Amino acid sequence: MAEIELDGVTKRFSGVTALNRASFTIRDGELFILVGPSGCGKSTLLNMIVGLEDVTEGEIRVDGEVVNDLDPKDRNMAMVFQSYAIYPHMTVRENMAFPLELAKASKAEIDERVSRAAKILELEEVLDRKPRALSGGQRQRVAMGRAIVRKPKVFLLDEPLSNLDAKLRVQMRTEILRLQRRLETTMVYVTHDQTEAMTLGHRIAVLRKGEVLQIGTPRELYECPKNLFVAGFIGSPAMNFLPARWENGRLVLPVGSIALSDEEGRRLGAARGRLIAGFRPEHLQAGGEEQPGLRFEVQAEVVEWLGADVFVYFDVALRGFEEVELPEDLGLQGDNGDHRSLLARVDPSAGLREGDTFELGLDSQYVHVFDAESGENLSTARD
Repeated sequence: MAEIELDGVTKRFSGVTALNRASFTIRDGELFILVGPSGCGKSTLLNMIVGLEDVTEGEIRVDGEVVNDLDPKDRNMAMVFQSYAIYPHMTVRENMAFPLELAKASKAEIDERVSRAAKILELEEVLDRKPRALSGGQRQRVAMGRAIVRKPKVFLLDEPLSNLDAKLRVQMRTEILRLQRRLETTMVYVTHDQTEAMTLGHRIAVLRKGEVLQIGTPRELYECPKNLFVAGFIGSPAMNFLPARWENGRLVLPVGSIALSDEEGRRLGAARGRLIAGFRPEHLQAGGEEQPGLRFEVQAEVVEWLGADVFVYFDVALRGFEEVELPEDLGLQGDNGDHRSLLARVDPSAGLREGDTFELGLDSQYVHVFDAESGENLSTARD
């Protein structure tokens, strides 16, 4: 196992900064996730940790030792790629044994390590098959097996599940989680999928345009996002956003106004510029008893029935408010003329159908308020 420290780590390509002064520690035995949209710098960071990319500035330390100038082979790390990187002409056994043969390990040691890894990964029955006879999930386990037999200090996984179908991805997430718990080895895992990040990681680093925006547990990122991007990127379905303003001691939205705490009121009152309010679809309550906070009436435009949940899309008129400008790389729907489409996640017992008019409730404790210019979450301090 190993602790990895990044101190001001920067990477530039021909004057373009791919990663800017990343500084954080990956704890010994932790499953640490690097997540963000394409081009955010997460794979570049992974490649610098393993030694496939040089560090422009800063230091990377493993157990206190600076590894900037160490060759990849001397860092005792194993990398698993999305393309599997297994040899089609070799059997599963030969693929898993290959890195040990390169290291000139004895036959007895090779057999012992391959057998142990095959048992952990449930590959014992396919050891003599070639990759073409395996499923996608089995091929990914073979790639993991090649890494496990080396007994590395650190596992580095770069989008390892992106080539699998949705059902198999869910299965393999569980297998990777169990494997990491069993091996108790430090893992650094890169993904663009926030659901994958939330279900796997002890802690998650959210990256955007070469900057590390926030690091925290899945719950911390969900409940206390530091800025507009993290709030919109983390959570499924994504957070709803509406323009807002602070007026006469209340937060005013296109659907009504909310009273906030005195402390938060002082903070919002001191803020200059436009505001954006954010709240998650699961925090909207359809019908039921009166609850504290805001209640407003909407019409169901689209209803998606998913069994345990129902997603209801509805429009909110933006009369008297400026349009909400969200980061393009969030991939969220913007304003449509003078209205904005929002989503509520409701219980199937509500019995809602398209065209129904119904009431939604929103407790003020679930409302985040962002500075529209900087994206800073002005309400984080209350969580």
